[in-house]
Amino acid sequence: MKPFLQINEQLSLHLARPELAAPIFEVVDAQRNYLRQWLPWVDATQSVEDSRQYLKESMAHNAQGTQLITFLMEGETLAGSIGVVQYNKDCQKCEIGYWLRQDKQGRGLMTIACAAFTGYLFRSKDLNRIEILTAAGNAKSQAICQRLGFKHEGTLRQGLFMYGAYQDIKLYSLLRQEWRRLAT
Repeated sequence: MKPFLQINEQLSLHLARPELAAPIFEVVDAQRNYLRQWLPWVDATQSVEDSRQYLKESMAHNAQGTQLITFLMEGETLAGSIGVVQYNKDCQKCEIGYWLRQDKQGRGLMTIACAAFTGYLFRSKDLNRIEILTAAGNAKSQAICQRLGFKHEGTLRQGLFMYGAYQDIKLYSLLRQEWRRLAT
């Protein structure tokens, strides 16, 4: 199937579609303990049907323009996901989120994907600001933000309640004018 965004010869972003249900579930199930550290939805993903339902909801959000959920493929292999999880059109900003399977980390894949996705958003949407929220303990995710020129604006103390505990969240942002300077 044709990608939503071809990043390079090996990496592409694909919109949510039903046939991704099994690959998503396989990754989540195999890497449940790792992904659970950072993602609040892992425990709710207990079957292929759960992934299928998530994809159905994502497809509806994508069609309505309320979110933009894509899946990162390295060749034919599901590597992770990146998407707009929240738009605020009145303020011309959005929040993006991402995850990458553990065995694909350390090669810059998510940094490359986030750079391409951020560029797409600034070029094609009427946005002035893109935000990323990361768990305070997720140094790898914070490093992606820093490599892409996102600025750390502060920490939202106990900003997320996940698996029975409060987590601090770090807020990063990139403005359109900063992105333009970085893109040239």
